[in-house]
Amino acid sequence: MTTRTLENPPGGVLLWLIVALELVTFAIVFVLVTLLRADQPAMFSDAQRALSVPLGLGMTLLLITSGALAAQGVNRFRERRPDDARRWLWAAGALGVGFIVIKVTDFARHLNAGHRLGTSDFWDAYLLSTGFHLLHVVVGLGLVLGVAARVGRAHFEDEETAVVGSVLFWHLCDVAWFFLFPLFFAGA
Repeated sequence: MTTRTLENPPGGVLLWLIVALELVTFAIVFVLVTLLRADQPAMFSDAQRALSVPLGLGMTLLLITSGALAAQGVNRFRERRPDDARRWLWAAGALGVGFIVIKVTDFARHLNAGHRLGTSDFWDAYLLSTGFHLLHVVVGLGLVLGVAARVGRAHFEDEETAVVGSVLFWHLCDVAWFFLFPLFFAGA
């Protein structure tokens, strides 16, 4: 395993910069939604009733568990056990697919109920924020599954950066959801 320095962190400097930029972007979204919630509490509370807390909790559990599985994949990779790493990463990816299926179902349910962009500030915030997050989940899932397919089988220019960097991006999705879930679902 490569010894990393501050100038060459696991996943590479570029990925850490991307993750930092994404976290700042999500932080801006969180602040705006928090301000909206404070400014229009009745509208926010009324619209929240259409959300399914069990569904939101299910998505949260899928992401938490998937992140833990991906971390185990990194551990196995660092132990030089590529077959085990692959299995953990595939399992993480399977739960990521489950999250996507549930989120797309959630979007469809809301769109069928007439909750579209322009319906209210709440639905604009919910659909844009969770849609932005979903886009990140799709990208992260592609990274995790791409690495799972190749680890121990195909050459990477920097295997540590590929494996750890992909899982780092996947954890960004966890962190973002940890804020989105209570912002939208608390009080629903």
